[in-house]
Amino acid sequence: MNRVFRSSLPMFMAALLILTITNCGADKEEAKAPESVPETEPAVADYLGEGVVFAAYEFEDDFFGTCFYPAKIITEPSEKTKGEYQVMGVTGTHDVAEGQKHWTKNVILKSHPAKKDELKPGMVVLYTGVGSSPTPALDEELPYNRWRRAYIQKTDKLSKGIVQAKLPEGYSGPLHIRNIRVCDEPKMELPEELKEE
Repeated sequence: MNRVFRSSLPMFMAALLILTITNCGADKEEAKAPESVPETEPAVADYLGEGVVFAAYEFEDDFFGTCFYPAKIITEPSEKTKGEYQVMGVTGTHDVAEGQKHWTKNVILKSHPAKKDELKPGMVVLYTGVGSSPTPALDEELPYNRWRRAYIQKTDKLSKGIVQAKLPEGYSGPLHIRNIRVCDEPKMELPEELKEE
């Protein structure tokens, strides 16, 4: 009996870990924003290095699920490259190694940290951090994080540094302004098929 328990314990632990990571069983309702208001903007004007872009490395066919990472362009797109950029990851993360090369059409050439006065409902922005938690990222974390697209739905808590946004997998949740970047080139818009009626 003890032997059966020991052999099934790793499988049980793995299943529990998967349920925890994927947030299985949780309702897909709006998460609540905190009442306390941390500092809203990063300490520096832009925390990315010179010539750093955001390149899609994962889930490129999923508008909200696409994962963007800081990268440098090695090869510009051309007819020969079928319109793809060759990029190289500039920050080592558990998903994309520093120096990892990748081909993609999905590159955000210019972006900047969001400011309160420019965030409006209907905007598509980049965000980092846990989507259902409006906890602001630390300045030293921002240049290394994974980023995804979000669609701003409400700005009624902007005075607290929080916006409500549509996120991957149908979730809607609060995002802290420190965790948001505005895309300058190319500008992003929500595809028609994803717009809510």
